[in-house]
Amino acid sequence: MAEKRDSRRVAFRNVVRFGPNTPPEFTSFAVDLSETGVCIKTIKVFRPGTKLYITIEFDGKPFHCEGIVMWAKKAPPSLVRHVKNGMGIRFTEVDYDLIKIYMDKLRT
Repeated sequence: MAEKRDSRRVAFRNVVRFGPNTPPEFTSFAVDLSETGVCIKTIKVFRPGTKLYITIEFDGKPFHCEGIVMWAKKAPPSLVRHVKNGMGIRFTEVDYDLIKIYMDKLRT
């Protein structure tokens, strides 16, 4: 099957706040990051097509982004430890400094 992503993902486990309003009201963790988006591990998912405001923390600094939910998976509570819960977000606006962090991680 062909890869749907436009850029390579890198492991990126950092605190992320997200939600349809600003400031974002939900908190969880990013799993990976790419130049075009982020994967968030969370039990609070939004429908694909939903616009989200996102703040990603890295080294104590907040990076503000906006994006659209591309996919969302929510498992029943009894299966949370065994099934991937979360959302894939495609950036529509992204802090350029976050892209620089991504590029640095790509090189390492």
